[in-house]
Amino acid sequence: MSYDIKRVEAKWQEFWEKEGVYHFDFNGDKPVYSIDNPPRYASGRLHIGHAVHYTHIDFIARYRRMRGYNVFFPLCFDVNGMPIEVNVEKKYGIRMRETDRHEFVKLCEEFAGANIGEMIRQYRILGESMDPTIYYQTDAPYYRRITQMTFVEMFNKGLVYKAEHPVNWCPRCGTAIADAEIEYAERKTYLNYVRFRVKETGEDLIIATTRPELLCTCQLVAVHPQDGRYAALVGKTAVVPIYGQEVRIVADEAVDPEFGTGAVMICSVGDKGDLEWIYKYGLKFIKGIDEEGRMTEVAGKYTGMTVEEAKRAIVEDLEREGLLVRREEIEQTVGTCWRCHTPIEFIQKEQWFIRIMDLKDEVRKAADEIRWFPEFMKKRLEDWIDSLQWDWVVSRQRYFATPIPVWECVECGHVVVPTTDHLKAMDRHVDPTVDPPPVPSCPKCGGELKGCEDVFDTWVDSSISPLYNTFWMRDDKKFRWLYPMSLRPQAHDIIRTWAFYTILRCTAITGEIPWRDIFIDGFILGPDGRPMHASWGNVVDPLEIIDKYGADPFRYFATQCTLGEDTAFRYKDVVRGQRLVTKIWNIGRFVGGVIDAKMEIEAEKLRLADRWILSKYARVLREVTDLMDGYRYDRAVKLLENFLWREFADHYIEMVKHRAAHDEGAKMTLYTVALGLIKCFAPFLPHVTEEVYQNFFREHEGAKSIHISEWPSLEFEDGEAELLGEEVKEVIAAIRRWKAERGIALNAPIGTVRIATSLPEAIEGGLEDIKGTVHAEAVEIIEAGEIEERVVEYRPNFSVAGPVLRGSMRKLVEFLRSTSPDEVDRALEEGLTIDGVHVTREMLIPVRRKTYRGREMETLETERSLILIG
Repeated sequence: MSYDIKRVEAKWQEFWEKEGVYHFDFNGDKPVYSIDNPPRYASGRLHIGHAVHYTHIDFIARYRRMRGYNVFFPLCFDVNGMPIEVNVEKKYGIRMRETDRHEFVKLCEEFAGANIGEMIRQYRILGESMDPTIYYQTDAPYYRRITQMTFVEMFNKGLVYKAEHPVNWCPRCGTAIADAEIEYAERKTYLNYVRFRVKETGEDLIIATTRPELLCTCQLVAVHPQDGRYAALVGKTAVVPIYGQEVRIVADEAVDPEFGTGAVMICSVGDKGDLEWIYKYGLKFIKGIDEEGRMTEVAGKYTGMTVEEAKRAIVEDLEREGLLVRREEIEQTVGTCWRCHTPIEFIQKEQWFIRIMDLKDEVRKAADEIRWFPEFMKKRLEDWIDSLQWDWVVSRQRYFATPIPVWECVECGHVVVPTTDHLKAMDRHVDPTVDPPPVPSCPKCGGELKGCEDVFDTWVDSSISPLYNTFWMRDDKKFRWLYPMSLRPQAHDIIRTWAFYTILRCTAITGEIPWRDIFIDGFILGPDGRPMHASWGNVVDPLEIIDKYGADPFRYFATQCTLGEDTAFRYKDVVRGQRLVTKIWNIGRFVGGVIDAKMEIEAEKLRLADRWILSKYARVLREVTDLMDGYRYDRAVKLLENFLWREFADHYIEMVKHRAAHDEGAKMTLYTVALGLIKCFAPFLPHVTEEVYQNFFREHEGAKSIHISEWPSLEFEDGEAELLGEEVKEVIAAIRRWKAERGIALNAPIGTVRIATSLPEAIEGGLEDIKGTVHAEAVEIIEAGEIEERVVEYRPNFSVAGPVLRGSMRKLVEFLRSTSPDEVDRALEEGLTIDGVHVTREMLIPVRRKTYRGREMETLETERSLILIG
C-alpha cells in the first residue's frame, strides 16, 4: 500500500476541522498554554516567510497540546491601515482623499474580506492548527472597541496628549508615521556648496547642503568650537542667499567638521539634527514644506513646487547668481515610508502622542521579566529603547483604521473622551465622524464638540492583542485566568514595533508583562542566500512546493530553521522531508502488521536488543522534550531523525524482524518506540503521523487524534544494555555490509559465524538476534587464542621494487604467483635475486589471513569483536 500524500493530507485536514480537534476548552481544567498569534496582514498571497513562520508557531501549539495543555491558538488577521488602503487605491484606480470617506472604508473592508477566505484555505493546506472558534480580525467593531478602551485608559492616566510637534510625514500617504515605520534606503544625491555672506566682514562663508530648498527656513549657522577656520566668525551674522535673512553664527560641538565645509545651516526641519538644534536654541518652527510635499508661501517664488522641483529651481538660480561654488554626487541614507517608499519629510503638525519617553524604564524592566528565545534578541529591544528621542505619534490622517475616540471643543479646544463604561455598553467601537459625543456640549465652556477625523496607527491595534485575547474589560474571570499569555512568537524585524509597543501598552494598562516567553524568528532567504526578489529570480512560492511535494515535506524544511537566524530555502530539505514521510509510513505499516493489542513494557520478556533500543529511546525522548520546552525544534528534529533512521529503522527493526511476529518482547518494544516516535514527529509532520496513528494505533490507544493524545514518556535506563547492545548492532552491521559488498542477498543463509570478543556477554545476550538477522546456521563464541594469522601470499610493492628492478618486474610477479609463501620466505633468507638484482622484504607486501583450526576464513572486525565467516 503506497502513501498518497495529497489524498491523505486533504483527508486529515477535513477530519481535524470537522471534529474540532484544535478547539480551546473554556470549561476545561487543563493548564492553559496561550499563544499571542501574530495576526497575518490581509493584503495578499501567502509568501514563504508567512508559511514557515506560522508553521514554527504551529510546532509549539501541537507540542503543548500533547503535553497536556489547553492550547489557546487563535486564527486571526490584521485588517487595518495603509497597506489595505494602498492596495484599494491601486485596484480601483482612485485616491483616498478624492473618495467619500465611508465609501472608501467599505471598499477596504471588501478587499480584505475577499483575501481572508483564501488565506484561511492556505493555513489549512499547510496543516496549521489555529482555532477558528477564537477568531478575530483587527478591523472588527468588537476589536476596535477594545483598542479605544485602552486609549481611554491611557488618556485617563495622563499618558496621552495632543501637541503641535514635528512628525515624520509621508507626502504620498498624507499621514504621520512613527519612527519604527521608517525604512531607510540608499540613494544618490548632490552636496551643494553654497555661498553665504558674513554681514560684518563681507567675506564668503561656504556651506555644503543636500537641502537647498530649505534655505527659506534657515535660522542659524553652526560650526565646531575647535574648528580654527571659523573661530573669528562665531558670534557674527550670516546672510542667507536667495532670501537674505540674517542668522547668527554659533559654535556647537554637534557639528561634524569633516563633513562638507564644516559649517552647517540649521533649518526647520530637514532632519532630526535640525530638530535638536531648534529645541536647543529656541528657534521657531517655520513650515517650508506642506502635507502634500509642496513648498509653502515662505518659499517665495518656489511656492507650490514639489520638493524636487524646488530643489532644481533653486540650484539653477544659485548657479546663475554665482552663489553655487560646486556640486558633488554623494551616497545618502534617506528615511522612507514603510509602505509607499516615498522619502519622508518633517512636518510641524498637531498630532496625538503616547508618552513613551516617560515609560522607557518600565519597558526595559518588563523586558527583563520576559524569557527571550534566543536571549540575544533582547539586545535589539534595548538598543531601540536607547535610541528613542521623542514620543510615539499615534494619530494617522487616513481612513481605514480605528477612529481616535475623542471630540474637541471648537471654542476652547477641551477634549472629551468616552468612558470605558460607555464603550463597554456598546457592541462596537465609536466613530466620532458619525457618532454624537458622550455629552451634548463642552463641559468646560459649553461650546460645540467636533469629532476627531484622525485614526490610530495600526500598531495601536496590534499592540493590544494580549488584552483582547484574554478578555480584558469583557470578562474579569477569564482575564485573571488567561493573562499574561504564555508566548509571543514574532519576527526580528518588528521587535521595535510590535514587541516594544505591546510591552509598553500592556504594562502601562495592567502593571504586568503581556506574556511570559517571546520567541524571535528569522527570515527565509532565496536558495541563493539573498533576500527573495522577483527581479533576482529567486522567489519560492510555498503553495507550488506544497502542490508538488506535500505539506509535510514543506514543514520538514521549516524544522531546519534555527530560531533567530535567517535561513536560505533548500529544495533538498523538502526532498529529504519527503523521504522521511515515506519512512515513517513504512515503519508504521511494518509495526502495524505485527501488533494486535496495546502493549505495555514487561521487563522480563525483553531481550538485550529490546533493552538496548528502549534505553536509547528513553534518553532521546528526554532530550527532545527538553529541547521543545526551549523552542529548539530544529535540534529536536535532528535528534529524532537520527534515532529513527540510524538506530530504530536501520538496526533494531532489522534485528527483530525474524521474531517480531511471535515474540512478546519485540512486540512490546516495537509498539512503544514506534508509537512514541510518531507522537514526537506529530507536531512537525501532522498528516503522516495521523495516518499511521489512525491505521495502526487508534484502536489500541483510544484518543480520536494523535494530536490530542499524550506526549510519550518512558522511564527506562539501562546503561549496560546500551553498551552491550551497541556491540550486537555493530556485529550484525558488519556481517550485513559483508553480504552487500559481495552481492549476497541479505536474507540469504550463511554458514557458522564465529566471534572472538572482549564483550562475550554482549554476544551471549544477542546470540539469537545475530543468528536470526544475518541468517546464519549457527553463531559461536570462540577464544581469541584459537585464531591464527599467517601469510597466504606475497605481492610486489611496486613503489619500492619498480625503480630497482625496472624491466625485470614481470619476472618478480611471475615468481610470486608460482611460489608458495613458505618458499618465498626461504628464498629471501637464502638471498633472492632477479636478473642479478637482490630482492629485499621491503619490495614485497605480505597478504595475511586469519585461520581457525587450520581453516582459512573471511574476517570482519568491530571495535571489540573479531568475526569469522566460513
